[in-house]
Amino acid sequence: MKTKLAVWLAQKKFAENVPQALDFLDSLAKDECPPELFDRIQKDLDARIAIGEPLTEKAVLAFLHEKLRTAEKLIAYWEEHPKDTNAIFFLRRYHQYQEEGE
Repeated sequence: MKTKLAVWLAQKKFAENVPQALDFLDSLAKDECPPELFDRIQKDLDARIAIGEPLTEKAVLAFLHEKLRTAEKLIAYWEEHPKDTNAIFFLRRYHQYQEEGE
């Protein structure tokens, strides 16, 4: 599931690529927010609106943990319904990453 979450993070532009997303997931598992990830959140208007002000590391961590819980549910749904439009794009990117070993 970790790799799938990393692909999801990269697709959602929370990371530049899957390897960076994997590093971010390791940090988030330790309840840490890497500066690069915090910077990306600061530049994401939708995320800033969802989090609110002030934009603190604690608020960003709570936001990201909730996003990851939602992503896990979405990924499970997409695996059960591979013909779903979102599933097609996600699974294509995931399989591409698996084949390339990015």
